[in-house]
Amino acid sequence: MTILGLDHVSVTTGDIARSLAFYRDVLGLPVRAVGELSGEEVEQITGVSGARLLSADLDLGRGQVLELLEYVGADGGEALALERPGAGHIGLTVDDVDRLHRALVEAGITVRSAPVELTEPGDWFGVRCMTVLDPDGVAVELVERPRRPRVVDASLDRVQPLDV
Repeated sequence: MTILGLDHVSVTTGDIARSLAFYRDVLGLPVRAVGELSGEEVEQITGVSGARLLSADLDLGRGQVLELLEYVGADGGEALALERPGAGHIGLTVDDVDRLHRALVEAGITVRSAPVELTEPGDWFGVRCMTVLDPDGVAVELVERPRRPRVVDASLDRVQPLDV
C-alpha cells in the first residue's frame, strides 16, 4: 500500500452559500462543481443515516480540491478551537499575503493575525503567513513563500536565500 498524495480537503459548513461567498468571492478559489448528494452510497460513506448534503468543490490547483459540505437538516455546532485535539486548519499558498490581509479586514472577515515572517532556520525560513477564520470558524492559514530561490545547507540545518 502506498499513499500517492493529497486528493482533497473537506470542510463541513453550516451554510454552503455563506462558505462559497468566503472561499470563492473573498479568497478567489474557482468553483469546479456544485451539487447535492444523497442516497445509500452517501449514507454508507459518511456513516450518517438519511444523509443529504449540499456540496461544492473548489479548485486548489495541481488537481487538489477543497470540498465544502452542508449536511441539510443537521443541528450543527461550533468548530473546534485550534488548540483542541481533532481540530485542524487549511493551509493555502498565496502570492501576496499583505494585500489579502487588507482585503480580508476590509471585508469584515475574522483575522487572527497580521502577516508574520518566520525566522526559525529551516524550510519555513522567510515564509510569511497569517490565520483567518472562515464563516464557520475553521482556521485557514494563508502562506506566502519567498519568491527568491533558496538553498538548503543540510550541514547547518537552515535555509538561506540564494543570491543570484
